[in-house]
Amino acid sequence: MRVKLSYTVGAEDVLKEAAKLIGLQGEDMQQAVDLYQQVQRELKGENDENGIVNINRAQEMLGEFREALFSIDRRLDEVVEIINGYDQYLRTNRETEGSPDIYRGPTEESFPMPDIEQEPELFGAD
Repeated sequence: MRVKLSYTVGAEDVLKEAAKLIGLQGEDMQQAVDLYQQVQRELKGENDENGIVNINRAQEMLGEFREALFSIDRRLDEVVEIINGYDQYLRTNRETEGSPDIYRGPTEESFPMPDIEQEPELFGAD
C-alpha cells in the first residue's frame, strides 16, 4: 500500500528537495544496474561453468529488475509533478509581479503573516 506524504519547504528550496527525492532512489538504481548486467550473463549462460542457463533464475531477476525500474519511475513521476507545480508557481508569481522575464522569488507580501502575538519559545520540562 502506498501512502501520499506532504510537507513544506521554502520556495527557494523546492528544486533542491526534488533532487534529494531522486537521490533517495539510489539503492533501487544500483539494483537495476546490477540486475541489468546479471540477467544478461544468466541468459548467456555465463553464470554457470557449464554454460547452462537457469531460466527460473533469469525470470526472477527480470521480475526484480522490473520492480526496481517501476520504483524509480514512480519516484521520477512524483518529482515531475513537483517541478510542474513549482513552474506553475513561478509563472503565477511572474504574472502577479508584472514582469514575465524575471523571477523575483517569494516575498513577505506574497505570504503575509497574520498579526498574532508570538509566544516565547520555552525549553525544558512542561
